[in-house]
Amino acid sequence: MEHLTEDAPNRWHARVAGTRDYEVSVNLTKDGTIVGSYCTCPFESDSLCKHEVAVCLAIREYKEENGSTAEVDVRTQLKALKKAELLEILEELVEKQPAVQLHLMEKFVNPDGMDENKARRIIRKSVSRASRKGFIDWDRTDLALEGVWEVQEFVNGLHLQHDAERIVRLNLITIQECTKILEIADSSSGDISLAIHESLENIDDALAQWPGKLDEATVDQMLELLYPHILFGLERDMTDAADYLMESVLQWNKSGNFSEKFYDFIEKVIGSKEMQNKSYDYEEERFRQCQLTVLQQKGDEEEVEAFYAEHNRYPAIRKVRVQQALAAGEYEKVIRLCEESERLDANLPGLVHEWKELRFAAYEGTGSTEEMIDLSFEFALKGEEEYYVKLRSLVSAEQWPKILEALLAGMKNSPGALPLYLRILIDEKRLEELLDYCRTNVSAIEHLYPHLLADYPHEVNEIYTAYIYRQIERASNRKAYWTACQIIKNFKGTLGAEAAAGLIEELKFMYPKRTALLDELGKIK
Repeated sequence: MEHLTEDAPNRWHARVAGTRDYEVSVNLTKDGTIVGSYCTCPFESDSLCKHEVAVCLAIREYKEENGSTAEVDVRTQLKALKKAELLEILEELVEKQPAVQLHLMEKFVNPDGMDENKARRIIRKSVSRASRKGFIDWDRTDLALEGVWEVQEFVNGLHLQHDAERIVRLNLITIQECTKILEIADSSSGDISLAIHESLENIDDALAQWPGKLDEATVDQMLELLYPHILFGLERDMTDAADYLMESVLQWNKSGNFSEKFYDFIEKVIGSKEMQNKSYDYEEERFRQCQLTVLQQKGDEEEVEAFYAEHNRYPAIRKVRVQQALAAGEYEKVIRLCEESERLDANLPGLVHEWKELRFAAYEGTGSTEEMIDLSFEFALKGEEEYYVKLRSLVSAEQWPKILEALLAGMKNSPGALPLYLRILIDEKRLEELLDYCRTNVSAIEHLYPHLLADYPHEVNEIYTAYIYRQIERASNRKAYWTACQIIKNFKGTLGAEAAAGLIEELKFMYPKRTALLDELGKIK
């Protein structure tokens, strides 16, 4: 075995000689329990390979020789040492711990702090150490992100009043490098995405609290800085960083008259090859929304209306226009725009539904009862309880029976409307129809029997028994038998001990050779 090192507390790494040299990593808890291990050998099993076992034994031997450090106050001990003793310990750490050597090298290269190049080097070196054959496994993402956390720790120590631009620049590097890590890592832990999100929030906060008065030169400088990073986000298409960065910098439009500058910047992004290479219009639509926001903040209504007309093909732009009209009480305009959008988006059912909901809100504004009844009936047919309640309040008592019959007939065979369909049967006391549903769908009796038992005790017993027979017939192992016996226990609580005892005896007679079933039946108390 070569180079056994503890790269971080309870995270060990070693090179083990075999048919060739293999890299082994072992992660432990504080009490020494193995929580993760990895070896580059081809051995595939849920158990440890012989190289991982060798490393675990070496770790135990090392700990036995060096004793536990849990009760040692390291800082106090170091303060008591002489300079020569401290140098000796430092030299030993540099030799045995690559992370210490890396940290000191970076300190000596740039003793005054951290710039963008240094941040990249720190992040990339930890990534290089964590990767195996160009890939980072899930249990090595912490090791890969050590450089990221070091950079973020430095950034968190900066003062916004003096280092705002530096904070933005270093966080942009973190986002870019983490995006590259996502491309070669098992990111199921979510830590890489979390690091990106934290950096985006740091940038947003820095721009929101920018020190000093904003001028054109500062805005130009920031847009020039962000431009390649926005394009990078669009090109890699793995995060929402491009959108987030754009929205963050647009905060500045509220602090000065920069509307034309921001509008043109967004147009430049939209015209980039990175944007034009995309297969879908979603990203361009999002950036068009940003342009619309800029125009609205400018307050030129003619420009806004011209923008609506030019970019009418985007549903998101049309929706902003409709919501603006709705907020202004321009209900007839809302109805017209929604009907137009329903035609334009006829092949997109989800969008059509949203337009109809907005149209319903306009009908509420105009008090158009008949139109509201038509739409709420349509929505209720799909199982939307909110609109069923509205429908019930809109329809007169004389009209309701006819409407109800039509509604139930339409919902009966619609899976999406089933929960509401059953609720209506219960609320309207249509128990015969509820019973018919249970006869067709026997498993439903387990949940619907409280509504039927008082009026149909015999039928509930019959359906419940059929349901249990079906479960037992399909069962083929002890777990399935146990599950069926839990249903029998519920049956006993519903229909009484005598009915349950009779059912159990019938099952024992029907399946005398299913010993596991007989055993589980015997446990029912």
